[in-house]
Amino acid sequence: MQSSFKNIVILLSFVWITSSCEKEIDITVDPSNPVVVVEASINQFSATLNYVFITSSIDYFKPDLTLGGIKGAQVFIYEGVISGKDTLYPEYNKFQMFSVGETPFIDSLLPVVNGIYYNPYFAGKENTCYLLDITLPNGKKITGKTQIPKVVPITKVYYEIKGNPNKDGKRDALMSFSFIDPADQNNYRIALKKGGDSLAIGWGNADTYRTFDDALVNDVERTYPFAGGFKETDTVNLYFSTIGRTEYLFWQSFGSANNSGNPFSTPAVLKSNITGATGSFTGYGVSFKQIIFK
Repeated sequence: MQSSFKNIVILLSFVWITSSCEKEIDITVDPSNPVVVVEASINQFSATLNYVFITSSIDYFKPDLTLGGIKGAQVFIYEGVISGKDTLYPEYNKFQMFSVGETPFIDSLLPVVNGIYYNPYFAGKENTCYLLDITLPNGKKITGKTQIPKVVPITKVYYEIKGNPNKDGKRDALMSFSFIDPADQNNYRIALKKGGDSLAIGWGNADTYRTFDDALVNDVERTYPFAGGFKETDTVNLYFSTIGRTEYLFWQSFGSANNSGNPFSTPAVLKSNITGATGSFTGYGVSFKQIIFK
């Protein structure tokens, strides 16, 4: 999280206030009850970005911050079929997601982290709805629905190398990209990954995220600039994705929670699209480009 500096300022202020009083005050904060958190993703571009991550939330004040991945769940994703005005999720379109660390044929593909469920043979489809169905070891049911929207392609990528070389002989690089924003409502999420390997293993492996919509501008070519952070010879992998409105609102609320996560802040409300847990099942319509600044 990027709230470390904020936490330090608040904690220092709290120390100053209490130290300026003659009477010592003891504050006891009750531990929060853990809740199940789900991050599930599906896309049409890369199988390694189709996964379900199930964890138990960790108390902010708990000294042992070990990640609470949940093993032993039964996890399925159903591909939807349109029938008139309805979307059906038949059994024959059911795909099982297997637990990494418990299934030998995928252990070599992904890092072993408890709570990750994955199937290398499962691929998402553009303009298709999906149903997530989870049964935890204790019998609790968790469900969610999402759609992979129509892909909005990256049309152009621009970059410029400028300035004087640094001590390593590399100059600064600036980058932007363009796309044609359709006439209807669209919501977007950007992920950037630096390095030569374009195959991101999970969205959490990215270095930078951006989420935005087209509430003010539609049906035009748009250019999205990045405010530096690149150097000559860098390789950057750009994932530009369309997502649904509900999923967009979740990631916006997640960003707010991420920026205000400290013991003395007002808790942010995550706008989850998961039933039986908190979190998100997000369908990504991915357009991808790899850029080498040379």
